Amino acid sequence: MEIKFAETMKKLRKDRGNTQEELAEHLGISVQAVSKWERGDGMPDIALLPRIASFYDTTVDFLLGCDSVRKQEDIAVFKEKAQVLINQGKRRERLELCRAYQKKYPNDESVMFELMHDLFSLDSIGNGDEIITIANRLLNSNNTEYHFGAVQMLAFTNSKLGNYDIAVKYARSIPANRDILRSVLKGDELVEHCKWYFWKVCDDMYATENRLTQCAEANYTAEDRHRIRKAIYDIFNVIFSDGDFGFWNERLARICRDMARSSAEIREKDRAISELEEMCEHLERYQGFVSIDHTSPLVKGLHYDAAQVGKSSEESLAKAILRDLNENPRFKGLEDDDRFISIKAKLEALA
Repeated sequence: MEIKFAETMKKLRKDRGNTQEELAEHLGISVQAVSKWERGDGMPDIALLPRIASFYDTTVDFLLGCDSVRKQEDIAVFKEKAQVLINQGKRRERLELCRAYQKKYPNDESVMFELMHDLFSLDSIGNGDEIITIANRLLNSNNTEYHFGAVQMLAFTNSKLGNYDIAVKYARSIPANRDILRSVLKGDELVEHCKWYFWKVCDDMYATENRLTQCAEANYTAEDRHRIRKAIYDIFNVIFSDGDFGFWNERLARICRDMARSSAEIREKDRAISELEEMCEHLERYQGFVSIDHTSPLVKGLHYDAAQVGKSSEESLAKAILRDLNENPRFKGLEDDDRFISIKAKLEALA
């Protein structure tokens, strides 16, 4: 408390632009006493606290740091509620929660960070100006996550708004693959850090493959896209050699669906259906996912659970894939196949 009081006293006095002498004169005490408080070497008599608070037009709670403690507790509640809503895919409710806390704590970086991401998820173009305003405020954050998130949002949002050169400028400001922790950490920390690298690289591979195969300038054929996706699928199986995919069954289900699209496009009917059946297996495992302690050597001992998983919407993956099978013209030639009908029935049950 004393350390907090000392910091608060110095900040209040400097913000107001007065001297230690002026405060001492107002309180009828020595300048040495005020100086001692600001050094953290002592506290004023309790009877002086209301007079100090009145002098700075604030409260005794603020002077003692009680307001700060209550705020931290309130922000912790906010983060817990926000995590629950994102786990449920309730983006709009989460945005309303962020808005309420933004009014309450307009300068809190954690609230701004969550609000910025919700605005982008719901309507990156319509909310573009507000996202950029928040991101520019977070650029100066001492919190590495918030600063990095701000740069990301400035790159992504400007890209969505058609500001290509600005987007590229921000994207290039982040060094690629510059992990220096593996050269600094030691012992158990080093081991865990390296294992998490292999765990997380799967997400980067999946996202990069998506961007690459969807880019028209790459001039990939359907067979090319299938081979690329199969290579990514195989790398997942190398990293999780025990089949302990856990959460990553979600990504593997998507990859199998994408491989089946390519197979169906080039009329590899049996291959497409086999890949959709494999997709269902991954999807069933994913929807039953609660937690996992990985056993494969590259990720052995890492723990991950469903509470850490966010959803982009309330719609289940099974329902989204079922809609794709019904509407995507690539799958039209499979409609009458008994195995395809069985796959759709499984998806309906999962959805």
